Amino acid sequence: MTQKFEFVGTVQLWPNGARGNPVALYLEKLENGECRISARLSEWRHVVGVGATVNKAAGNYELSLKAAVPADGAYEGPYWNSGIKAEKPAPPKPAPAPAAPASS
Repeated sequence: MTQKFEFVGTVQLWPNGARGNPVALYLEKLENGECRISARLSEWRHVVGVGATVNKAAGNYELSLKAAVPADGAYEGPYWNSGIKAEKPAPPKPAPAPAAPASS
């Protein structure tokens, strides 16, 4: 089966403080139902968003991009096509408080 990629948005990168060209982002739907969003440029393919839905993959991509390019002002976006709303994963729940020892 051939892979099909769907254009879903762009991200504007600012390498070394200079304005770069927008990078296209593509969606790949795997046979197991998983959605993956990434750029097709070899230097940015390592930044991947994965999720059960397109919106969850978009939210995961935004988190992956922040981790890969942490400097302020290093990029703008991503700008998603209409209909895509990035869903950020829920923050982890705090650990339960330890139980108090029973007094006799």
